[in-house]
Amino acid sequence: MEAITPEHHYRKQTSATYRKQLGQYFTPPAIASLMVSWISECNPTSVLDPAVGLGIFPSMYQPLDERAQTTWNVYDVDEAMVKATKDRTDSPPSINLHHSDFLEEDWEHMYDAVIANPPYLKMSTHQHKQTILTTFEEKLRLRLPGNTNMYNLFLLKGLNQLHQGGRAAFIVPSEFLNADYGKKIKQYLLDQKLLKYILITDFQHNWFEDALTTSVILLCERDATNDSVEFISMYTQEDLPNVHTYIATQADHDQPLGKRYLFDSLDASKKWRVYYQPSLLKELQQVKPFTEFGYASRGIATGANDFFCLRRSDIQDRSLSSSYWIPCITKAHQVKTPFFTEKDWHGLFEQNAPVTLLNLQSDRTLDIPIANYIQYGETHQFHLRYLTKHRSPWYKAEVRDPAPIWFRTFNRTKLQFVRNEAGIVHLTPFHSIYIHEKYQQDIPIIMAYFLTDIAEEVLKESRREYGQGLVKFEPNDLNHSYVFDFDVLTTYEKNEIRFLYEQIRECPYLSEEWEVYQSKLNEYFMNLLST
Repeated sequence: MEAITPEHHYRKQTSATYRKQLGQYFTPPAIASLMVSWISECNPTSVLDPAVGLGIFPSMYQPLDERAQTTWNVYDVDEAMVKATKDRTDSPPSINLHHSDFLEEDWEHMYDAVIANPPYLKMSTHQHKQTILTTFEEKLRLRLPGNTNMYNLFLLKGLNQLHQGGRAAFIVPSEFLNADYGKKIKQYLLDQKLLKYILITDFQHNWFEDALTTSVILLCERDATNDSVEFISMYTQEDLPNVHTYIATQADHDQPLGKRYLFDSLDASKKWRVYYQPSLLKELQQVKPFTEFGYASRGIATGANDFFCLRRSDIQDRSLSSSYWIPCITKAHQVKTPFFTEKDWHGLFEQNAPVTLLNLQSDRTLDIPIANYIQYGETHQFHLRYLTKHRSPWYKAEVRDPAPIWFRTFNRTKLQFVRNEAGIVHLTPFHSIYIHEKYQQDIPIIMAYFLTDIAEEVLKESRREYGQGLVKFEPNDLNHSYVFDFDVLTTYEKNEIRFLYEQIRECPYLSEEWEVYQSKLNEYFMNLLST
């Protein structure tokens, strides 16, 4: 029978909600072993674990030299974690346990090794957020946004306290490799010449039981002679032993297991996916930046959906005039097919789905029913939410023009584009795709392209990966992506695409007929992209 680990026992004793609130995701033993092995190779006399959790790293550590004295300093904000580490390691004198926040500790203490699985938690939840961010700017000359994730700060501070010749191992979410906010982090790592190996997990697999994000293992070394980093992709847990052995015997290998790059050749402003995954764009001929034809922006953010998003029953019960609300898609699941019509919206409205948006303007007189509803909102403190309290008046939602095409923010099996035939607005579950005036007549052709498999494959090069196949796009990810060059189409080709688009438009979604026409569209654009 498989032994019950402290991590398994802890998960049984606590709720996923509680663990998520503290950003707790526990390192699997096989990964912990690889990370501990990496730092032990430098024979450290001092080791830092800034987010010790249940103590898996210090419990696994074995010095290469049994006579060596290694002192650990470990931190955690959860007293239960500190106690668990004490029990797990029998609290030897060589382990100093700190029930405190590493981000608020001193910056002067240096270490021979740093190892961490830092919390995955937005910095905006931290009560001393501004003080900490100000300190980071002073110490590192690095200004980080208020909504940055704590793991970035643990990574930066931990590496800053790494001695010359020391080693560090971090397991963190991989999203920073391919996100705009990750540029500063990557540039810091390049400037400091710290990266030795970047181990990327397969994005269909989650190492962590509770997490909704994928992970990357960063193996670092503060070595002035270091001039390159190796990217290694792992597709299954079975790859771990091979990677572990390769890294442990690195001096014996002339050929890299993964892809090795000089630091000078890496661009922090790029999505680093280009360095470890093959690029389809290199094989295609007729592509252009999407911004040549249009642009993406996020959906409407209300700050208080429970107040702003109304059901038919809400409107009737409160006698709200139709002049005070507009049709609006509020949730991704309300849209089932790539074509959303006025009939679809009416169907949802009649089913009492929340598909209207309060639309109040500050320059008009409000009648008694709507004034009462505003009072209801203030009684329930909707006006004190983060977004609403920064508006004047608080009950005036954002104004956006309806976009001809929507794009779903989070996608799992397929990317979802939607032709907005209803001409209505939407909230943040979708992004708005606006087409430049010059190409307004070509919207059916552009939408036809977005329905193809090849469009999805090209676009996915700009994605952000989360766990279990979930991918996310921010508006700028779309704006930095590439699409087929619609300028090269002849009138004849446009007419052919329009015909296929009209046929697929009339087919039941995912029916056999739909699949036939979708395949024809895909083949048509594939041929165009290859010539």
